[in-house]
Amino acid sequence: MDDLTTDGIRLHRDDARGLYTLDLHGETVATATFHDLGDGTTVVPHTEVLSSRRGQGIGAVLVGAVLDDLRSRHQQVVPRCWYVAQFIDEHPDYLDLVTR
Repeated sequence: MDDLTTDGIRLHRDDARGLYTLDLHGETVATATFHDLGDGTTVVPHTEVLSSRRGQGIGAVLVGAVLDDLRSRHQQVVPRCWYVAQFIDEHPDYLDLVTR
């Protein structure tokens, strides 16, 4: 389990559950599931933002933090979640992480 905390935002990675959680001032506001395939590749099949927090850019914060974490682990990413794929398309600096 690893944590990254910045300006009241905390990203937590739970390897046992295959889950990233994004907390904002102590409240879990978003999650992303992942599957580490063990070959340097991680599949991200689903992200979710609390309905009361949608439209506030939290999904982008979550996905950016997840991708930054995976980059730091030297992982390639299979973006099965439509939002992760869209985020990468809109932020081409993450294209180097993508594998299919």
